[in-house]
Amino acid sequence: MRPLVLIDVDGPLNPWAAKPKPPNYRPFDVKVGWRRKLRIWLDPEHGDQLRRLAEDVNAELAWVTTWMHRANAEIGSRIGLSALKVVEFHDEHGWKYPAVARYAYERPLVWFDDDFGLHAARRQEFVHKRRQLTTALVHVDPRTGITAQHLSEARKALSGNP
Repeated sequence: MRPLVLIDVDGPLNPWAAKPKPPNYRPFDVKVGWRRKLRIWLDPEHGDQLRRLAEDVNAELAWVTTWMHRANAEIGSRIGLSALKVVEFHDEHGWKYPAVARYAYERPLVWFDDDFGLHAARRQEFVHKRRQLTTALVHVDPRTGITAQHLSEARKALSGNP
């Protein structure tokens, strides 16, 4: 079974806490209501970098974000990613972990997110149940977004998988 590379948006791709924004990030306005817009910052190179990572380790890219299916239209399209599958989590107890556990099942995974500090007990349970599988939770600082170091960590974690 192919490994997974799971991607959160806010923090890893949209470094919302960065002041100033890291180099190469560009602003985009996303309509979130009838009159309201949300400004996000994206690095156009992230699409190619994530696609290359997935190709190098024969992995599937998927979204695991509160943006849900909007991530394909609002985020992926702006960084050059074709439509990805979405890990859906609706009112889950334990944040995203139960949905990711169901979606990933017995597949190795790397997961980019900035919120692994939430629900520490659920995180430990999730990692413990997957102890026989590669399970790399790559914490991304929301002040930097995904960097070359994060991508290298992911590549290294999945390099030993078939």
